[in-house]
Order: sequence, then C-alpha cells, then structure tokens
Amino acid sequence: MKNYIFTFVIVLVAQIGFAGELDSILNKARAFSNKKEYTEAIAVYENYIKVSKGENLKEVYIELANCYFYLGKKQEAVNNIKTAIVKHGFTEEDFIYNSVLNEKLSSYALSVLYDDYFKLRKKYLANLN
Repeated sequence: MKNYIFTFVIVLVAQIGFAGELDSILNKARAFSNKKEYTEAIAVYENYIKVSKGENLKEVYIELANCYFYLGKKQEAVNNIKTAIVKHGFTEEDFIYNSVLNEKLSSYALSVLYDDYFKLRKKYLANLN
C-alpha cells in the first residue's frame, strides 16, 4: 500500500511541475505578444502547443492567429482559426463574443471561412465521437 501512495505522490508532483512549466511558457508567449514582439510570441506559442499535448488550446490558437494577423500574415491567421474550429470547437458565437480574437481578424476570418464553417464544425463534432 505504501508503494501505491508513494507512486501516486510522485506522479502528482511531476504533473504539478509540468503544469507550472506550461504556464511559464504561455506567460512568456503572452508577454512577447503584449510587447508587440509577434515573431517571438509565435515561436513560443508554437512550442507551447507542441508540449501541451493538445489540451485546452482553443484560446492559444486564437492568440497565435492574432500574432500572425498583426504581422500581416492573414492566411496563417485563418489557418490557426480553422485549427481552433476543427480541433477545439471554436464556434460561430466565438467569432462574435470572444474577447481574445482581434475584431478585424474576426470579421476577416469569418468572411473567408463562412462557406466552409459548417464543414469544419462537422469535423470537430465527428472527432468527439
């Protein structure tokens, strides 16, 4: 029984340490973005996506899309929004009410993706099953 408890404690401590590391990476990306150092922010966001194992990334993809948009890379921005839709359930309402998504990017991306939105959304819903 002691071995099980010891193993559980070790695993729990490791997960807490990993979560703290992830928070640190995300905070670093956001700091670059806030300083308008978008190229650096993109690199850190992409690193965060790689190490996070794909969980809770909807807002991260939107923040990444904003960085690309601010650099004038509209297609890359739209591609990240597509990923947010297909993999993380970004909705039509998110285009309107999301406080992170740049308003101009929201309008642009919605106009570009409008015809494909429901196909993208169906992919997300299919992945849930």
